[in-house]
Amino acid sequence: MANLKVGDVLEDRYRIETPIARGGMSTVYRCLDLRLGRSMALKVMEEDFVDDPIFRQRFRREARSMAQLNHPNLVNVYDFSATDGLVYLVMELITGGTLRELLAERGPMPPHAAVGVMRGVLTGLAAAHRAGMVHRDIKPDNVLINSDHQVKLSDFGLVRAAHAGQSQDNQIVGTVAYLSPEQVEGGEIGPASDVYSAGIVLFELLTGTTPFSGEDDLDHAYARLTEVVPAPSSLIDGVPSLIDELVATATSINPEDRFDDSGEFLSALEDVATELSLPAFRVPVPVNSAANRANAQVPDAQPTDMFTTHIPKTPEPDHTAIIPVASANETSILPAQNMGQNMAQNMAQNPLQPPEPDFAPEPPPDTALNIQDQELAGADEPEINTVSNRSKLKLTLWSIFVVAVIAAVAVGGWWFGSGRYGEIPQVLGMDEVQAVAVVEEAGFVAVAEPQYDNEVPTGSIIGTEPSFGERLPRGEDVSVLVSQGRPVVPDLSEDRSLSTVREELEQRTFVWVDGPGEYSDDVPEGQVVSFTPSSGTQLDVGETVQIHLSRGPAPVEIPDVSGMGVDQATRVLERAGLSVERTEEGFDAEIPNGDVYGTSPQVSTEVKRGTSVVLQISNAISVPDVVGMTKDEATAALAEEGLVVASTSIIPGEAASSADTVVTVEPESGSRVDPAHPQVSLGLAGEIQVPSVVGRKVSDARSILEEAGLTLTTDADDNDRIYSQTPRARSEVSVGGEVTVRAF
Repeated sequence: MANLKVGDVLEDRYRIETPIARGGMSTVYRCLDLRLGRSMALKVMEEDFVDDPIFRQRFRREARSMAQLNHPNLVNVYDFSATDGLVYLVMELITGGTLRELLAERGPMPPHAAVGVMRGVLTGLAAAHRAGMVHRDIKPDNVLINSDHQVKLSDFGLVRAAHAGQSQDNQIVGTVAYLSPEQVEGGEIGPASDVYSAGIVLFELLTGTTPFSGEDDLDHAYARLTEVVPAPSSLIDGVPSLIDELVATATSINPEDRFDDSGEFLSALEDVATELSLPAFRVPVPVNSAANRANAQVPDAQPTDMFTTHIPKTPEPDHTAIIPVASANETSILPAQNMGQNMAQNMAQNPLQPPEPDFAPEPPPDTALNIQDQELAGADEPEINTVSNRSKLKLTLWSIFVVAVIAAVAVGGWWFGSGRYGEIPQVLGMDEVQAVAVVEEAGFVAVAEPQYDNEVPTGSIIGTEPSFGERLPRGEDVSVLVSQGRPVVPDLSEDRSLSTVREELEQRTFVWVDGPGEYSDDVPEGQVVSFTPSSGTQLDVGETVQIHLSRGPAPVEIPDVSGMGVDQATRVLERAGLSVERTEEGFDAEIPNGDVYGTSPQVSTEVKRGTSVVLQISNAISVPDVVGMTKDEATAALAEEGLVVASTSIIPGEAASSADTVVTVEPESGSRVDPAHPQVSLGLAGEIQVPSVVGRKVSDARSILEEAGLTLTTDADDNDRIYSQTPRARSEVSVGGEVTVRAF
């Protein structure tokens, strides 16, 4: 790596101001973006990686992925370079410190504080997991705390990129104390690996130490393959069993037994916090941090070319060193003393000279100087009475004018140079009224701007935009960001149009998606009827809300009214939200005449409420019972119902009292006949039951038998009385058969 010094400029843009920290893979500097005029952090990778093409290729890929992540709990990446002998990232400058420094200052945390820290860590990590990224090196050194108390996660993918070019046998890449078992074994690394490391961080926050140890790094690493992480409560008092269980699940040896990803870990953490009624906690900013010391070392003077050494495009040959196995705490912080020595050395090599002002004051006129010189020169001369048209009063006034001009030019140069700029003040911890007053006192126009935030309580100040410490011309607007807390899914107003509802969701930071439509009797079709989650639900910033559009009234299923009378069927349909448009007749062999046999649309069809339905009324003719009647009687009875005797036939084997008696009807009695086809067939008796004529006169017997369709045979006179007959009475004989009688 090039020997970067304070004042060096990379790519004609990033000027090194002071080193902040040095780790096993990189050194972090505070730098100034000369193009945008804002301070940033510059992470420069060690020279071991510079000449490795595999590392550079993966570094570019990982850096692009990091730059695409934009989340309040992730350190933003603005730029990167992997060329010209340097490999570096340009990142958001965190002006607070690291979680490692906070632990060093304050020691173990109570449960509510540890949960407060992990909430920010897991929220940022969940955003990365949703984007398909895995961190691989979760540890307190990579958890940063900004001056606004925001917890941010940094260094995504750097261990992965380094591993691509520097992996060796028996070499463990990562920070040993926080490695997952699959990292030690060389297994597949996924979100569950980050969950394990985050569980170790939670353990350390609660106990002040990590769970495993060993004679060397390999022993330390391999311990987690067989040993379970102990319950934090076994090392320190005051840890509830629910938090013990949370740590146990996150640090299970088998990845399948852990939370699937940090989003699931976060949900479990929130459930535990709710169950235990843990109070809200604002993560404190480390006081004795490398970032604070680095800020103290940055000179107030404006940068000048005389203090700047530009890095040439073609670097000198780099020295290659072997990367040691990562230690349990691989990041080293540069002490303030060393920083001061480095700055002194750099300033000795590049002596600081006062810069030329942008608008230098003009020197006073030569005449004025000459007059003053003459006065000074003549102070020791004998007094000579000279004649002059310039009085002492005029000379004094002229001198005052010259001094005023010089002062005005100097003040103007200062104002148009740096004097018109002011620094945004710190307003964290104030209420809105105090924050607005402080910003306006600094010379800016304060504009209160509500902003949703997952961590900062409602009404508290989140910060400013531009942020604390940035410089801005006085009189410019500065937004004072007032927390509205976590956003709530809004209630639906009278204006339920899709565009209005989408705009309101976006104002509350929600990401809207279209959900399935819902039926509504009250909301017109195409307007918003509900949300998922429902109105009034409090969510995190940026969460997704489904919009459900109305499909109008729910469809009505046409009820079965067959077999009902028209009046009853009409009432049933009206109760279902339908109406009867008209009736129409039709034949149905199952439904009596005058009753409903169907509807149009058909039964069980789904239709809109209010749809008109046609009732189908049966016009079937029921065949009357004419069996036992004479043919003429049956014909008359059928005609009354609208039926016609199409044919008659003799039915052999069917006996009746007379040959004219109907013994069968087709269709059968009680059957329903289509009025369009009203024909009926009658069956007459094929045999006759012989009536009894014994005791009757022969003439009377002859009439009875002939009426029954029989003939009488006898040799007696008409007035003779019959004393026997053959066949006997009630015997069955064919139509036209003979009955022989004897009489005296």
